[in-house]
Amino acid sequence: MAAPLRLDADNHPHHLIPGRIDPATVTAPSIEQQAPVREAPLPITGAHPPLFAVLGAHGGAGASTLARWLAPAADTGLAWPASSSTTQRVLIAARLCMPGLTAAAQRLREYHAGLAPDGVTVIGLALTAARPGKLPAAVRRYRSVVTELAEAVYDIGWHDELVVRELAELAQYTPFDPPAPRRRTALTEAVPADVHAAGTQIITHLAATKKVSAAQPDSEPTS
Repeated sequence: MAAPLRLDADNHPHHLIPGRIDPATVTAPSIEQQAPVREAPLPITGAHPPLFAVLGAHGGAGASTLARWLAPAADTGLAWPASSSTTQRVLIAARLCMPGLTAAAQRLREYHAGLAPDGVTVIGLALTAARPGKLPAAVRRYRSVVTELAEAVYDIGWHDELVVRELAELAQYTPFDPPAPRRRTALTEAVPADVHAAGTQIITHLAATKKVSAAQPDSEPTS
């Protein structure tokens, strides 16, 4: 039987940091299950430094595709971004299947247990369909358990055209782009509607977080 994702919180103080769970209430993954760490700064491939990094919870999670689709993002592979020279805000990516959800749970537990590098903030979980069609009931049930560990969840559907496209061919989402047209559009011309929605929600979340941070009073005493 798998270890529980959350421990009984009744006897532990609540963790008050927004978006974080009390580390004492989380089952931490073993050392062997923890992600590697990237010490080098993230690549800057556009006109501006990336606003967030996409971390694959496992191989084949779709992290490279998401990082290409979302222009403000950088691909950090399977590793936590440890360099403070570039962003340490992380979007975890996983396939919507039992192995993908298990890997996503490991990364989220690792983060909440305080085992990610200092400075890392997980801003959400992106779940990409593993196949077309209806989600099996077992996967749907486990999804509801794992997503309790994420501050925000972004669902990306199955897109057949990806099979015949190189990453460099894919259109990109940039902040304030208008929604994709309702008619079916090639992925070389516009990002899918679900990717556009995810990008808009992420940018809105980051902007709101920045406003809250700027509004907080300086806690240091003044003389």
